[in-house]
Amino acid sequence: MPAELTRRWRRWVAHNRVRVTIIVILIYVAFSNPHWTGLTIGVALIILGQAARVWGAGYLEKNVELARGGPYRLVRHPLYFGSFLMGLGLAVSVEDAAWWTFGYVLLFIAFFLPAIHVEELRLQSIFGAEYQDLMVEVPGLMPRLVPRPSPQQKPPETKFSWARVASNREVRSVVAMVAIVALQAVKILSV
Repeated sequence: MPAELTRRWRRWVAHNRVRVTIIVILIYVAFSNPHWTGLTIGVALIILGQAARVWGAGYLEKNVELARGGPYRLVRHPLYFGSFLMGLGLAVSVEDAAWWTFGYVLLFIAFFLPAIHVEELRLQSIFGAEYQDLMVEVPGLMPRLVPRPSPQQKPPETKFSWARVASNREVRSVVAMVAIVALQAVKILSV
């Protein structure tokens, strides 16, 4: 029974993580108290996270080709890594940052790690041994600073494409983060 429950939870989370994230962000915007110092640090993390997401989205051809170029040489899930940094940026930008950060880390563990697990299973079913090799070569969530030397017979690397960024709908993430930061700035100015 616990294994079945875990499997169901992972599937539910993988399917609903965006909806849950939107609800959590609405709660965050409604109840957090931002301040300029925290927002400055937070924006730096948000920019780094968004850059990681855009960089990754520019190499990602979902379910068609295994991404091996750009950030995918450093981490298997650069979009999740970027999301983690962005959420951390939001958490540190407010009063009671320690509590918000703690809550965010719990949320990430509960929702994003199971989603990553489901995605890894899906990618293994699509790409088989090629993805399993990638799992050995490249860390999952925390990027290495320098790419591992490639074997002599490596698959071709994908190239960055702004069209892929658009087709992966990363513009929505950029717009959402700008709107959230703007709302937080308005909250500071209105006090």
